[in-house]
Amino acid sequence: MTRTINRAALAAFSLAILGACTATKLETRAALPPPLLEQLPVRVGVYYSKEFREYVHRETRGTIDYEVNLGPAHVTNLDWLLKAMFREVVPVEDPAKIAGIQPPLVFVVEPKFEEYSFLTPKDVAGEAFIVTIRYLLTLYDGTGTRVDSFTFTGYGRERAHTLASKEPLAVATQRAMRDAGAKVAVELTDQESVRLLLHGVGSPLPASPPQPPEQLKPPPPFTPAQIPPTTSESSKQRWPVGQPKPESQEAPPPAQEPAQPPASGAKPPGEESSSQSPPPGESPPSEPVPPPPAEEKPPSGP
Repeated sequence: MTRTINRAALAAFSLAILGACTATKLETRAALPPPLLEQLPVRVGVYYSKEFREYVHRETRGTIDYEVNLGPAHVTNLDWLLKAMFREVVPVEDPAKIAGIQPPLVFVVEPKFEEYSFLTPKDVAGEAFIVTIRYLLTLYDGTGTRVDSFTFTGYGRERAHTLASKEPLAVATQRAMRDAGAKVAVELTDQESVRLLLHGVGSPLPASPPQPPEQLKPPPPFTPAQIPPTTSESSKQRWPVGQPKPESQEAPPPAQEPAQPPASGAKPPGEESSSQSPPPGESPPSEPVPPPPAEEKPPSGP
């Protein structure tokens, strides 16, 4: 009886050890769609560090060990992508020692893995693997001086029913690689530092995507001196503020009554006015002054 119990416990312990050692190893495949780009007639370089070329992501989730080999497929993908974008791509051993390369290089890029992460069907509300890949591309000019760096992120998703499934995780990883590669193809030559280096060698710059329109700003407020009255005093008509004042419409002359015949004995208006008013430029005649009264003489004596 004791031996039977010991055998059962040993079998359960062995199964637990085997379950803890479940490993999921996968190799990523290098496959990108042909980019619809115009190849630039320049000579550039690329530097792959040993860490990048041999990069393997290792992670344990519960009782499953995940091992994803990313380096070799990414070297193949980036080589193919850069050769589609530029006329000549030269591998370099050290980006800081490229000044003596002839013919000279316009610039050199160095890729690095910043992140590889994934969610399993257990982590999300759905039966799918979701993968995120983020690269850091460092830019060097023709003398080997570091001038800039850019980040590109790709996402991929694939349905799966078990956590230990290799194929769904591989497909999701492949889609994340394609997404990141498409962003590199479209956005790399549109970076300001890359455009300046290309312009320095006289290369035709790629067409930049249209910029978003500037945000409309409200016009400055009117000052009291700039605000015209909204009501015409003559016509009492309104017009929009800020518009020129419309020409005032003159009121029609009042209807004239028929002339009445002059009364008998009355002088015509023209004659009366001419007799009363002096001609222009002359002063009106003064009224005659009456003579002084005659002095009375005393009567003479008898």
